[in-house]
Amino acid sequence: MSKVSPSQETFEKLLNWLDPDRDKAGEKYEKIRHRLIRIFTCRGCSDAEDLADESINVVASKVDSLIETYKGDPALFFYGVAKNIYHEHFKKKPPPPLPPPPDVTHVERECSCLEDCLRQQLALPERDLVLRYHDKEKQEKIRLRKQIAAEMGITLNALRIRVHHIHARLRPCIEQCLQHLLGQ
Repeated sequence: MSKVSPSQETFEKLLNWLDPDRDKAGEKYEKIRHRLIRIFTCRGCSDAEDLADESINVVASKVDSLIETYKGDPALFFYGVAKNIYHEHFKKKPPPPLPPPPDVTHVERECSCLEDCLRQQLALPERDLVLRYHDKEKQEKIRLRKQIAAEMGITLNALRIRVHHIHARLRPCIEQCLQHLLGQ
């Protein structure tokens, strides 16, 4: 399993393997990543984004041999790797029981905790970045994220990694806030 993010050169090779056209490659990458997150989420993984990133990193680590030998839709290779990572993940840790469906008050509590943690944990530029990053849907979201990366002078992958690190800082605050609200 690869927990190390690919180098810029490796990431460029991965994108080129997905499609020689840079824009199409970016769209395919985002579509595959979104699909991986959905797969892990549907299987009850609370850390779906991390597992999706791990799947991408494993594929990236093999991109040189894939370019030479793999025939077919690259997305299918990602999904196969994700399946293996899912099995490895639950060998280490059994899946958590499914939570009851959230009621309105629970959703309100989560939103309240998110808002509080955004204010407490993040400086205004990071807060704006996270809120913009999660704005829009489907193709608009892809275009917006490319625009944000261009504005910041970084690659789309670097933007994704930066937001991932911000999420990692927010998660404990939100969990602690929810526990406090629930009296645990």
